[in-house]
Amino acid sequence: MSSLVLVGEDDLCCALGEQLIEQTLPGWTLAIAPINKRGVTKLKADLTRYMQQALHVQPVLCVADTDGACPVTVRQEWLLQPVPQLFLLRLAVKESEAWAMADRSAFASALGVSVASVPRDPETLPDAKREVLRLAARSTKRRVKEEMLSLQDVSKPGTGYNKHLCAFVRQGWRAAVAREASASLNRAILALEQLRAA
Repeated sequence: MSSLVLVGEDDLCCALGEQLIEQTLPGWTLAIAPINKRGVTKLKADLTRYMQQALHVQPVLCVADTDGACPVTVRQEWLLQPVPQLFLLRLAVKESEAWAMADRSAFASALGVSVASVPRDPETLPDAKREVLRLAARSTKRRVKEEMLSLQDVSKPGTGYNKHLCAFVRQGWRAAVAREASASLNRAILALEQLRAA
């Protein structure tokens, strides 16, 4: 049985990474609990260490957002040295929420909104997180509205925002469906499939 290390920019990146591994690499396990860097600054600071781990110990999957930047440019700026074959930096365009929304029917069901209201091409959204909040505000599920939206300002995430999104990803999100509506997710899955074949 093979194992790898998962590093995520935040809670949602970790949840998505877990499901990508579970759904794309059957039989593989996490060597340790997912490493949540709680921000892109801390993630970038440790990339060299994770690349060394991939070179000498075991594969490493790193999941982060592009935050609107070109993913090719981000990779060039972040990875200033030769990248080991077993180090996978996968970038969600533009935010990891786009990957979550890409499974439209499951996402709609989890949030309690119509499928028609969920964008067909979430990577083109200027702000995927804002779109999730907009959809949550229209939810037919009271707990979704109360917990995902800030009580002071419904345009901002509430204390249960990550809890609901991560629960959806772990329980209902289908990578094979979502990849059809997200090119960056599809590239991530292809990279993991290559890892499995190596």
